[in-house]
Amino acid sequence: MAIRPIPKQSILDCLPTAVESGDLRIDNRALNFIQNITKRADDLTSQAQSATDYSQLVKITDSYTKLADRASTNAQTLKELANESNPLTEVNSSAELLEKVQLLSQALENKTQELGAQFSSNSTTQYETYNSSVAEFSNRIDSIDSPNQVISIFKDLEFLLEDIAENSRYLNSNDNFSELVNKVELLAQQYADKTDTYSPSFMSDVAIQVGFINDKIRGLMGQVDSLNSNIEVQSHIEQISQIRNEINSLASTYKSFSGSKDMIFSLDELSIATHAKVQDMFDSNEIVSNLIPLVDDPEALSRALKEASLRGDASIVENVLMPLVNKENELSAKLIDIAAQYEAGNYAEIKVSVIANLDKAVGRLDRVYNSIRSTDPEALSATISDLSRNIETQFESVRSVDPVTQVDYFATLSTQVINAANVSDFSLFVNNAISIPREVMMNSRICVDSAFRDFTREFGDAIETMFDPLLFFLAQFEQLLLATPWPVFLLGAGALAWLGSRSLKVTVGVILGFFAIGFLGMWTPMISTVTMIATATLLCLTIGIPLGVWMSRSDRAQAMITPILDIMQTIPSFVYLIPVVMMLGIGKVPGLIAVCIYAMPPIVRLTNLGIRLVDKEAMEAADAFGATYRERLFMVQIPLALPNIFAGVNQTIMMALSMVVIASMIGVTGLGLPVLQAVQNQYLSLGMLNGLAIVALAIIFDRVSQAFGTRIQKHRSGDVL
Repeated sequence: MAIRPIPKQSILDCLPTAVESGDLRIDNRALNFIQNITKRADDLTSQAQSATDYSQLVKITDSYTKLADRASTNAQTLKELANESNPLTEVNSSAELLEKVQLLSQALENKTQELGAQFSSNSTTQYETYNSSVAEFSNRIDSIDSPNQVISIFKDLEFLLEDIAENSRYLNSNDNFSELVNKVELLAQQYADKTDTYSPSFMSDVAIQVGFINDKIRGLMGQVDSLNSNIEVQSHIEQISQIRNEINSLASTYKSFSGSKDMIFSLDELSIATHAKVQDMFDSNEIVSNLIPLVDDPEALSRALKEASLRGDASIVENVLMPLVNKENELSAKLIDIAAQYEAGNYAEIKVSVIANLDKAVGRLDRVYNSIRSTDPEALSATISDLSRNIETQFESVRSVDPVTQVDYFATLSTQVINAANVSDFSLFVNNAISIPREVMMNSRICVDSAFRDFTREFGDAIETMFDPLLFFLAQFEQLLLATPWPVFLLGAGALAWLGSRSLKVTVGVILGFFAIGFLGMWTPMISTVTMIATATLLCLTIGIPLGVWMSRSDRAQAMITPILDIMQTIPSFVYLIPVVMMLGIGKVPGLIAVCIYAMPPIVRLTNLGIRLVDKEAMEAADAFGATYRERLFMVQIPLALPNIFAGVNQTIMMALSMVVIASMIGVTGLGLPVLQAVQNQYLSLGMLNGLAIVALAIIFDRVSQAFGTRIQKHRSGDVL
């Protein structure tokens, strides 16, 4: 198998090439843009010259508007292509585009004057047509005498009002357009009056229909327990399916009725109950079929029946057969009778999948009712009123397309394109954010990504080998804790809590907390989490405390390290997980590195702060006694800074625990993994239980570390020995 060779270019060698390729793409993009927009202007000119209908000119004008807007958006490109020093202008320049645009404006103006008479004729015809349609609908609405007629006329009325709004720019130049708007408003009000009249009877009819369906559902619910054959099951499922189809087909009618949700809920309950009954019939038949061969062996039959009772909860086992488990003759006879009954009822032919599929379809009815538009008269009236108001707005705000307005508009579009090509450098600077060109940035990113992949292919194994001791320590530490008997672990945890806090309350709380987590079945993931947190904390302390000491000694070191700590605390963890996973794969070590990156800043910052806050008098006293730097650090500064350092330890532990769930995404086992599974599968109980276990661990570590820090503080003040 051929393996792709590692490129010899480094990232620094690759970036200049990427920038050059990006610049080339920018040149190609600019050239394509000027050529495409010039060709588009030329095509629109040809269309305008061959137009025979005024409405065609309006559509061409709409396309011209888009062209002008596109030119304004790309003003920077047009300006560059107007510069004679740009080599691209030898191929295509903005001057050619401006010439094509002026030709387009002239062609549209000539054709508009030529076909202008059509506009007046068409506008008058449209106005008269809409007037006639509004009058016709007014008569139709007057003749409405039932809720069904209110609903049936809605679609045609909606289409008419939408059509008037769409063609408002042809009509608003008519002197009588306000009269048409008033007629539309009166028509909408007329429809609203009719809906007010018939809405109560509509709701009454819907209530009767829903009540009838509810009666059917209640009747079928009463039959569920008495289902006793495959034929009855099939008939029952067919009736449920018919009800479901009826409710689904009339969803828009039933939606606004207040009892529709209860109706869907009742159907859902019926479907669930039927599914459970059919499943029970299927399971019961399967169990009886397995027990029949044992009727002549009472001991084996009794044992098999008890096993079936433990394995499932089929009603025939619990309610009928188990009471006879110690009555051998009665049990065998009853089993034979039941087998004969099941055979007569064709239980073997029952298909659970049919009701299961219907159950899913019924469950989706809720979503149908949430998404569909209601067709009750009140909702339809509201829609018509909205359309009427929209027509009034359109007539007032839309630009007229009469010949005079159009000719003026062509000049505006032409000026817009010219201004885009001649825009000032200052205007471009102010209105456009300064950034690296997209193509250059894209090429550079591809270059960096490719170089990093090559780096991981070449050095990934070596980097993994460097972390093998850490992985070995993690694995052995976890195995040691898992192999430790739980009473010993609890006693050890209690002893550590007592040594740290000298508080009986904290010690008992730690023991009870660990015991509760284990009692609820989370002992193994809890041990994995404790291992990860303990190791991460030790690693953070090993690196963080020396860094904090260094920062306290040097302002330059503090100025250099503080931004790095800011980045570690604020950058999303998923960002630095990418390179870590690419180099080390998925497992404990990448998770540990992610936890350390997030959890280390507090111990570094608070160690630095604690040492800097040491009293100057104490340092002067140490100097007076001739203490060396090492003696001042370990015998004066660190002891006096211990409360701050332990506060940093506390925060480091808390932040490490907060990374447990994120670390589970890259293969770290522990309490975070079930939480992640619960989120993916929407298991509330699983997520809540493991989440509370993480909270319990956080409380344990927090109380112990705080108690130890408080004790250190008291020791400093002489309150305790």
